[in-house]
Amino acid sequence: MGDPTGPATAPDATASAKNTLRADIRVARARRTEDDRRRDAEALAQQALQRYGRAAVVAAYASYGTEPGTSQLRASLRSAGVRVLLPVVRGDQLAWVVDVGADLARGGERGMPEPDGAAIGVGAGALVAAQCTVLLLPALAAGLDGVRLGQGGGFYDRLLTELPTYPAGPLRVAVVHDDEVLPTGAVPAQPHDLDALVDEVLTPSSGPDAHQA
Repeated sequence: MGDPTGPATAPDATASAKNTLRADIRVARARRTEDDRRRDAEALAQQALQRYGRAAVVAAYASYGTEPGTSQLRASLRSAGVRVLLPVVRGDQLAWVVDVGADLARGGERGMPEPDGAAIGVGAGALVAAQCTVLLLPALAAGLDGVRLGQGGGFYDRLLTELPTYPAGPLRVAVVHDDEVLPTGAVPAQPHDLDALVDEVLTPSSGPDAHQA
């Protein structure tokens, strides 16, 4: 994915455009049927195993709501011998806990599913120390220019600005549905977004070379 291009937009207008796009994508996600979600989750698991099944350490996340399902994805990677890490919210940062496959409770600081167990560390430094080579990121959309549209909490934006870029740091992979991969310039970007670009995307239909930088 190359550098974003296009004319600069006023910060307030950009923030408004991001919120509009978020709302549109959330509506579209809510319209997906249970069969759609099941098929997407199965396909994501297959794609993740094909692409990242030989990684030693992958930082993932526990999906919830209408996000593309990651439960099977995580299980597939664990079965392949990958050490999977999951985030837990600690203040304004993400700490990391090893995913052992146990049921996750909705009870974190933001109501997200989080694992029990002691964190191995906090923030970007913990991922580097754990020798994580792939970071799977929740997203509402991702542009082919690397701009990621998150939920608006800012946790991953902060993390990405602190992480070394690939290959010194982990490969940054946004996980989205196929129709949420947007053309260059289609995802509104504020200055902090340009410091938190992703390297590639993972979708239910993406092959091992699809969407890579």
